[in-house]
Amino acid sequence: AVDATGNAHVVGQTGSSNFPTSTGARQTTYSGGTDVFVTRLNAAGSALLYSTYLGGSSGDSGKGIALDDSGNAYLTGETSSANFPTTAGALQTTLAGSSDAFVTKLNSTGTSLVYSTLLGGSGSESGDAIAVDPTGNVYITGTTYSTNFPVTSGVFQGKLGGSADGFVTKLNPVGAALAYSTYLGGSGSDYARAIAVDRNGEAYIGGQTSSTDFPVAVAIQAKIKTSSDAFVTRLNASGSALLFS
Repeated sequence: AVDATGNAHVVGQTGSSNFPTSTGARQTTYSGGTDVFVTRLNAAGSALLYSTYLGGSSGDSGKGIALDDSGNAYLTGETSSANFPTTAGALQTTLAGSSDAFVTKLNSTGTSLVYSTLLGGSGSESGDAIAVDPTGNVYITGTTYSTNFPVTSGVFQGKLGGSADGFVTKLNPVGAALAYSTYLGGSGSDYARAIAVDRNGEAYIGGQTSSTDFPVAVAIQAKIKTSSDAFVTRLNASGSALLFS
C-alpha cells in the first residue's frame, strides 16, 4: 500500500532472525517459525521509516495491507501461533483452530498495536485481503474451512457451503465487534483473494471457485466453464445480499 506522500508499506512473511527492523518498532525480535513483517519505506526507496516483526512462536504470514488517512496500517493474514499478539477487548484473543486469520491495526509509527484480533473457527482460516473505509470500519476477505466460522444474523450466507468457502467480514473501528460476517461459496472449494470497498460501504470481492453452484446474481457468466473459474462479487453494505456476482 502507498500513502499520500509516496511511502510504501509492505507486509509479508519472514523466516529470518536478522530481518531489518527499526529502533522502537513494535517487535524487534524474531519469535520463531515464520513471522509477519511490516515495513514502511520512504518514497525514494532509500530508507526504512519503520520496520517490525509481528508474530508468535509458530507460523505467521502477512497477506494483506491497507492504510487510513492517518497512516495507520491494517493487516491481515494467517497464524498458527497460540501466542500471536492480540489486544485487550479485541473480538477474539484465543486461537480457535489449527490456524486463524488475524486483523491488526498498527499505529503510524510502527511502534504499537492499536488493536489486534484473531478471526476464525475450529478449522483453519486465512485472511487474504483487507480494506478500510473512511470511518475506520475494516473489511476482510479470505478462506475458511470451519463450519463454525464467526457469522452474524441476517447475512447472505450463514453456513459453510463446501469443503472451503470464502468469507467476508466487516469489523467495527475498534476491532471489538462484527458489523457483519458471511460465508461466500458453493459446494466445492472457494477462495476469496481480494477486496475493495466503495463510498457506500459495498464490498467487491474477487477470487477463485470450483463450485458449480457458486452464488451468482445479475451475472455476465452464470455457470462454471472449467475445473475452476475466477469470480467477482459485489455485496451490499449490510452483507445481506449480492448486488451482482
